[in-house]
Amino acid sequence: MTIFIIIAAVLAAVAVLLAAWPLLRPRADTAGKPVRPARQAAGALALFVPVLAFVMYFNLSEWPWDGSGTVSQPRGGNEQAASLQQMAEQLEARLQRAQGDTDGWKMLGRTYVVMGDYGKALNAYKQAYVLTSGADVEAMLGYAEAQVLVDESQFGGEAGQLFEKALAAEPGNPKALWYAGLTAYRRQDLPTARSRWTTLRELGGPPEILQLLDARIAEIDQQLGPPAAAQVAASQAVAVSPAAAPAVTAPADEGIALHIEVAPALAGKVPPGAALFVLARSGEGGPPLAALRRSSSELPLEVSLTDDNAMIPGTSLRQADSLSLVARVSLTGRPVASSGDLYGEVRYDPARSGRIRLTIDRVVE
Repeated sequence: MTIFIIIAAVLAAVAVLLAAWPLLRPRADTAGKPVRPARQAAGALALFVPVLAFVMYFNLSEWPWDGSGTVSQPRGGNEQAASLQQMAEQLEARLQRAQGDTDGWKMLGRTYVVMGDYGKALNAYKQAYVLTSGADVEAMLGYAEAQVLVDESQFGGEAGQLFEKALAAEPGNPKALWYAGLTAYRRQDLPTARSRWTTLRELGGPPEILQLLDARIAEIDQQLGPPAAAQVAASQAVAVSPAAAPAVTAPADEGIALHIEVAPALAGKVPPGAALFVLARSGEGGPPLAALRRSSSELPLEVSLTDDNAMIPGTSLRQADSLSLVARVSLTGRPVASSGDLYGEVRYDPARSGRIRLTIDRVVE
């Protein structure tokens, strides 16, 4: 038994390391600016995971911890479910006493979703959403997901709006892509649903998930009909993987006209065919207002950001008092900035006319 406990302790330590490392490693936001490591969350994780593992094993295992030497008979599913329910209730009681534990409320929400108690999951995620003032994408998505699990009509209400908002904040978030695709599908915006699920599929995943996405995309193509489906697929192929597309020269009065180039010092570091993301966000910060994807093989590139590239339909770039324009060569192909990506940024006044020169001259640390 001693050997087993040692092995279990080592496995728990490995689990803590794997879970905490993403919170501690250096990273950057979509603009390439460094993000502070979440040391408090990592510390809580390091404390909570071993304790939770011990409590769950002590309560759910059949080992005779009292030293009787007699292994009890396997418990029925109802008894194990009752134990999990009891643990969830104890966690909720602790959270009620200790105000402000956002991560705890999110964990409780995930637990209730697994248990199928969507009403309580909704309440837990709502607590996390309110505590973060809607700024935590995970809490936002959990809150919206719980809403539609309770009532599917919420796709057309607050939940649908939150899925759109989450996707705008994190364009590469798989959960946001999936649910925002469902939201578009339910309102019969089939091209948008297809675009989001195509992007999600390109992120990869388990074979069963890819098969589900293939089936959904095929269903949309069937509804659109061969001519329309082919046109939508072609336009999305250009937007997602335009390596062979010629550079686009946009008139200065059509959207925000940009001339994107690479600084001589970084010219030799740009890999051919890498994803090139062009973003526009409010000068005050926040998620991108508009984005498009091209290829590093097209550089130097002349392109235009218009309202058609808005992350949320109906958004107008001209309504912003000021904008920050970013061009980033992604080494991973993902919309979220990673260490080693090359980028450039320039401030833009919407009242200004003429083509803007945007030079890629920095590296994400």
